[in-house]
Amino acid sequence: MSKLRQHIEEMRARLDEVAHDEEALVKALGDALNRLDDALLRDVRTIASEHEARREQILGELQGLAAGIGMFRPPLAPPAEQEELPSYMPHPTQVPHHNGHAAAVAPGDWRRATSNIDEEPVFELDGLEGLGQRH
Repeated sequence: MSKLRQHIEEMRARLDEVAHDEEALVKALGDALNRLDDALLRDVRTIASEHEARREQILGELQGLAAGIGMFRPPLAPPAEQEELPSYMPHPTQVPHHNGHAAAVAPGDWRRATSNIDEEPVFELDGLEGLGQRH
């Protein structure tokens, strides 16, 4: 029996040693995983900050582009007062003359422009008869 007891004690010592080694391995694995988690967290934070910086840069470029095409124009100043045209425009024969020349007509004065039309225009089609025909 003493031999059996000796084998049992050897087995117990060996099991204690294996358990101690495995405990050390589990602790080392846990430490390695913690280091990897910390590195991964640092990488994620770096990527997130780079992404945010790039996003701000893109937003700035878009705002610059929009400002360039007039989307974000500053508010317009109130329009300057314009000179009012008289409601009645005299006939061209009644326009005052200065030094033998008629006075300048205001731009957009359709009443005077229509008085310059003498007759309907006549379009001559000589030599243009064959343009619309196919051979």
